[in-house]
This record gives sequence, structure tokens and C-alpha cells, in this order.
Amino acid sequence: MKAGLASKNVAAEIDRRRELPEAGEAEQKYLTDTQLLDLAQAAGRFETLTLILGYCGLRISEAAALRRKHVGDRELTIMASATAVAREGIVESGTKTRRTRRVPVPEPVWDRLKSELPTESDMLVFPSRKGGYLPLGEYRWAFDAALRTVQEACKAKRQHEIAVSGEATTPDFATITPHALRHTCASLAISEGANVKVVQRLLGHASATMTLDRYGHLMSDDFCRGGGRTR
Repeated sequence: MKAGLASKNVAAEIDRRRELPEAGEAEQKYLTDTQLLDLAQAAGRFETLTLILGYCGLRISEAAALRRKHVGDRELTIMASATAVAREGIVESGTKTRRTRRVPVPEPVWDRLKSELPTESDMLVFPSRKGGYLPLGEYRWAFDAALRTVQEACKAKRQHEIAVSGEATTPDFATITPHALRHTCASLAISEGANVKVVQRLLGHASATMTLDRYGHLMSDDFCRGGGRTR
């Protein structure tokens, strides 16, 4: 319509409630703490980024927009997102919820991150090879290669366990995408006793209801009410 090639928007005539199928919710997949560490190590130059995604819950677009000035003492200030826009390239804008949040960085991850931080305040923490915003495809290429490596190692270990004892004790390594690292962050936080409000702030959800809808099945009643330990 904007280009003058159509006189009206025929999609506007569709009754979404009656004529469009319900979108099924994708299965959430989580990594264990050990699996996350193995995946990060296999990711090469993206090891620290993978740890940040898995332990701090950032979206990949938020990590791509993270600058030195947003990194405090064991804390990240998330206030921007860098995403690909058709015909414009990667564009920086506000976060998905338009809210700033502060995310703690676990001590072992902080030790790695602080040694790799750029010197100038406006420099990107996780730039592309060319120095600009990190495209999802550049990270995804390394992520997928790392995933194949750890899955093959996991398969070999399970086969060895079966040969020795007749039973595999090492859990399967799920086929995941980078977004599953946010699910992993939530799962690990909940396993440490984080309640729904802590997980909401960590992931930057618009409401605690959204957090409960996605991760309530991982929480006990006490954690949902706020009685659990904080991370």
C-alpha cells in the first residue's frame, strides 16, 4: 500500500480470532551448568559472550549493543539493543520493554569479562570482527559449530557409559539456538532459589506474570511467592 501497488490491505479483513490458527509455544530447552561451560569453551572467541548470555540472561541484541560505559563493578546496565533492520543494517534502539535494567555478573564470569573489556567508554564490549555491531549470523556460525562439537563429545561419552555399565548417566545435549541461553539463565537462577521477581528483573520481562507463564513450572510455590533464596 505504501508503494502504491495495492489499493487496500486485504489482511485487515481477516478475523484473527476465527480464521488464523493458534501459534504453538516452542518447547523450552535448558542447559545444565556443566553443559553451558562446555559450550562456552567450545565457542572460541565468543566464550565470554556465551557465558554472559547463559548466566546473565541478556538477549543477543542487548549484548551486541553493550558498551564499556555500561559495565560497572560486577554489574551490567542494559539500556539498548542492536538489531538488524531491512535495508538499514544493524540499528541501535531501546530494549524490548523500553526499560533499563541492571544485571549482576557472577564472579567467575566477571573475572573473564573484566580482562577483555575495551578501554574507551563508548567502545562495544562484543564487536564484530570488523569492529561494528555483532551480527547474529556471525555469532550463530560459531555457536552452531560449538554445539556440534559438544554434542559429539556428549554422544561419545554416553556410548562409553553404556558400554561400561549398560546405562548412560550423562544427560543428552539438546539441540538449541542462542535464545535458549536465556531459558538456561532462568533455569539456573531458579535452581539457586531465585524467586519470580528476581528472574523477572534478570531477564527484563515486562511483568512477573510473563515470567510465571514461561518458567512457573520450574518454581516451587515458595519461590513464586518470594520465599526462596535470592541469587
